[in-house]
Amino acid sequence: MNSLTESTTEPLTSLDHPLLLFFDGECGFCNHWVNRVKNADHAHRIRFGTKQGKTFQQIAKIHPEVANVESIVVISRNAIGREDILVRSPAVRIIVEGLPGFRFFTFFLQIIPTPICNLGYRLFSKVRRPLFGRLSQ
Repeated sequence: MNSLTESTTEPLTSLDHPLLLFFDGECGFCNHWVNRVKNADHAHRIRFGTKQGKTFQQIAKIHPEVANVESIVVISRNAIGREDILVRSPAVRIIVEGLPGFRFFTFFLQIIPTPICNLGYRLFSKVRRPLFGRLSQ
């Protein structure tokens, strides 16, 4: 999507934790999915935060294009140390890459073109709360 490093002074990721995943902390499905990812992330390469938290709110001020996106938002440290912002299927793709228990999902995301995956993601995001409920914070 775009680079975060150019507009912030403090990095949000590190070599040990190259991914920072923000999710809707009020969504029942999102919380269940994030718990599965946490359990599968044996290397502890991912840190987590809710989109309702202070850190994400600060990022949203700098990058308003992510403020209201119905998606997970991932800050990913790339090979040269810059931090990129990913949403929808590219964000999911980088999170599940190499996680045990997500191999079929990873394969599926590799063979289906990104625009089609993003369309499916957008459609699912519209029904996730009615289907799975809302958690109170």
